[in-house]
Amino acid sequence: RTSSSFGAPSRSAASRFVRASSRRSIVARSFDAKAPAPPSTRRAFTFVRHGQSTWNEEGRIQGSSNFSVLTAKGQAQANLTKDVIALDEFDVCLRSPLARARETAEIAWGTRSGTAFVDVDDLREIDLYAFEGLLKEDGIERYGQSYANWKKNPSEFEIDGHYPVRELWDRATRVWNEALLARRETKILVVAHNAVNQALIGSALGLGPEYFRRIVQSNCAVSRLIIDESFEPNTGRGVKLEVFNQTPEAPVGKKDALVLVHAPTSIEEEAKITRSMVNVLKNTSVGALLHSPDGPSARLAEKIFDRCQREMSGACPFEAKVVNSVDDILTSLAEGTQGGGSTFVIHDKVVCQDFLAHALERNSGEMFSLSPGGMSVINMKGGPAKDPVAVCINHLLHLPSAEQAAIDDTY
Repeated sequence: RTSSSFGAPSRSAASRFVRASSRRSIVARSFDAKAPAPPSTRRAFTFVRHGQSTWNEEGRIQGSSNFSVLTAKGQAQANLTKDVIALDEFDVCLRSPLARARETAEIAWGTRSGTAFVDVDDLREIDLYAFEGLLKEDGIERYGQSYANWKKNPSEFEIDGHYPVRELWDRATRVWNEALLARRETKILVVAHNAVNQALIGSALGLGPEYFRRIVQSNCAVSRLIIDESFEPNTGRGVKLEVFNQTPEAPVGKKDALVLVHAPTSIEEEAKITRSMVNVLKNTSVGALLHSPDGPSARLAEKIFDRCQREMSGACPFEAKVVNSVDDILTSLAEGTQGGGSTFVIHDKVVCQDFLAHALERNSGEMFSLSPGGMSVINMKGGPAKDPVAVCINHLLHLPSAEQAAIDDTY
């Protein structure tokens, strides 16, 4: 065996998620039903991608066309998202006018009262012109190098005299200035699409169109930004990323995935987060376990490693190793791992933030608001140029409701 997947299989992530989310908000507690209203200078924007559509299922390029609707799976995903945000307060829902996003918004909004929905044309999906309606294999056959650019060099991709990704980032800036920031509400839900949500989140964080495909949005995933009065699109100022691309099941266990875990900061958190992480790893392939030299991170790593050795008769196939910095983590990755699964890094908040900044080529990781026990997953070679992709940031669904309620806000 080349990687560890120890312990009995856990309950299905979806069923566990539904039970947990029916009791509490899945994102940070700052904006749940029991928390005080935020100051007027602090605003929350929650972004949701639509559920699986008929054209998603067929592998057909949608763009801003409006011929697909939600599948039964897409409707089920939207219902899970409804549970994700059940206890979160929203003043209004801005949504794409395309059918797949409209239906997702209506399902996710649930039983909230009031006139909630505002259709915003600029929230439609990326305009892909002649590509729209093509099966992906047809795009390869008919458009050759142009299709290759769309997949491997999207910011330089040109079709019908247009640069769709660049246009999308310009449109996202317009959405921020003319639709989102122009509103007076402080808690806004936005339901749209993969590409446009990438552009909205990317432009908020100061990430340009060259980051397209490196900040992907899964069907019905939840992301949340908190902004203050100094926020300005495309600068990275005045913004915190609280949760990114959160889905019911954390995408861990893959060979090129690096999983950052913000270590506990108190004895109470340590016991609870240790139990949660052991449960996560019961059915996860682990290639290596990196941790700080002492403190809660080292103790958590030791417990995980000891459990693996017990359950595999002393033959735990991954290594546990001390790292002190981002450079140490990169050196360990370059040296390779004993196993073939994800590399888990359990460390303090600053090291986790610094690694996220390194992966996304930012000067500082302070914009990433991480909670103790939160998991952030980076696909180290998943981007168009084999560059790092943010798969999810500050994933919290593995933390049971009681644990999450006990963890203080980090922003």
